Amino acid sequence: MMPVEEIKLTASFKIDLADADEAAISEIHHLFAEYRKIVNELIEYAHSHGVTSPRRLWYAKYHEMRQKHSTLPSHYIYVACQDAAGTYKSFVELKKLGMCEKERPVFKGRAIWLDRQLFKLDVEDWRVSIAVHGGKWITLRLLYGKKYHERFKDMKPGEARLVLKDDGNLYLNVVFRQTIVLPEISADAKIIAIDINENVVVYGNNEFVERFETNEGIIRTRYFLKRRRIQSKIRGRGLRARLLGKYRGREWHRIREIYYKAVKRIIDKAKEADVKIIIMEDLKHLNRKDKGSKELNGRIHRWSYSRFQKILKILEYQAKLCGLHVKYVNPRGTSKTCPICGDELEESSNGRRLMKCWKCGLEEDKDVIAVKNLVKRYYEECMDAKLPKTSFNGRRQIDVGSSRSPRKPPNERREEGQKAQNVKALSTPPPQLFSFY
Repeated sequence: MMPVEEIKLTASFKIDLADADEAAISEIHHLFAEYRKIVNELIEYAHSHGVTSPRRLWYAKYHEMRQKHSTLPSHYIYVACQDAAGTYKSFVELKKLGMCEKERPVFKGRAIWLDRQLFKLDVEDWRVSIAVHGGKWITLRLLYGKKYHERFKDMKPGEARLVLKDDGNLYLNVVFRQTIVLPEISADAKIIAIDINENVVVYGNNEFVERFETNEGIIRTRYFLKRRRIQSKIRGRGLRARLLGKYRGREWHRIREIYYKAVKRIIDKAKEADVKIIIMEDLKHLNRKDKGSKELNGRIHRWSYSRFQKILKILEYQAKLCGLHVKYVNPRGTSKTCPICGDELEESSNGRRLMKCWKCGLEEDKDVIAVKNLVKRYYEECMDAKLPKTSFNGRRQIDVGSSRSPRKPPNERREEGQKAQNVKALSTPPPQLFSFY
């Protein structure tokens, strides 16, 4: 049976408010105000009773909220319970880490969660209908780009978010789902391992290794220093906030463009080499521990897991759309372990990024070593239970049978055991009763 996976992609649409009448715009603002009131009331109840489960919050407050807001569709109460429970749960986790000084969270009401019963999307005419008070529906026109939005026509829409920006613009963020049928993993399937670093992405296998220079760490450091200067020199709070947001957006746009270029290079190489599986590092605990120096901690914080996860998501869904499997392996020690003999590597005196094995004599770049170790670890972790083990150079090892001898009948085992005891008794010297000096 062919493996089937579901991918999720979020598409953002700007709503054309110039095409909507004043009554529809007034109804949308009234909907935002009432939804904000509902969520804040639910957060207050969750805070006073310590409720972090959406189901428990729904059981406790649904009928009361339904009576207070009888003209509002009932599904708004349901999604508000999920919104409130999720907000309060995040607040509790931040409070435990000492990262929040407020007594309780406050919902600012800039986004409304819409499930499939609260909106209808017409992808042919690019219009959306949203349920409002009194069982009414308002229809709004979506601004779309042909190159970006046309690919979502064949996908199934899921939940959505109606977002009101500070500048008054209204956006609809829709989650689309698509089912992908992936090919089965065979014993001779080719793979590519990817090692993502601060300034370079290295990918390959035992046959080739290529590098893509991103300079992401340099870009992030430059924008970090620019934000530092703005914070120290600009005294006006409003102007400072606008400048910080401006350069934060520029930084993200530059980094995202680099991510897409790197992903395109990797996918093209995978198609060229007839690769079926892409191996990536599982870096969930990238920046949870102190790395030793203040400068290094700052760099890793700017290149944190939440930002690193962006390129992983881009690469994963692009690979699956092209029919490629994506597997994650533990990257611990991949750049410090010799891929040939397994001994610990040391820094070589011939170069800053060269590592040397004093046992087998291997001397190689640490990123290349990491890629080869990821390939090796994939066969050890993911393929051990499914396929025969593969040596480092990729050649299939021949199974010549178990090293343990086959079982013998009980009588033969008993006779051999008795013979072994007799031989041991004859070979053992008698105890020395006297000692002579």
